[in-house]
Amino acid sequence: MSNDLLKQLEGKINAAIETIELSRMEITELKEQNDELENRYVDWEDRLSALIEKFEHLEDGETVEIEAEVEVAIQKVEEEEIMDVVAEAEAEEDAEEATADEDVEDISAEGDETEGSVFGTSPDSFTEAPESTQHYA
Repeated sequence: MSNDLLKQLEGKINAAIETIELSRMEITELKEQNDELENRYVDWEDRLSALIEKFEHLEDGETVEIEAEVEVAIQKVEEEEIMDVVAEAEAEEDAEEATADEDVEDISAEGDETEGSVFGTSPDSFTEAPESTQHYA
């Protein structure tokens, strides 16, 4: 009987050893899979980081492009405003010149209508002032 019990004990020990070995093999296999998954995770993380950087770069580029477009639009508006101011100033100058020309024509027409000389012809204008005689004495 003790032989039978020893054989049963030996069978149970062998079964336990096989189970332990299978468990160790599974653990080793799971560790390898875990390492592989971690590597994949790192790869995906690197790829996602690179994509995020590209998107940020594109957004920055678009922002720069948008800012450039805004600056160009502002410049165009400013140039148009300057052109409008210049055109208004030229129109005012033209109007002032036209008014000045009309005034000159009016003055020259009035000058033609005056009679006599510009200098007075009264007899007093030919005589010296009484104070000036003191210098001769």
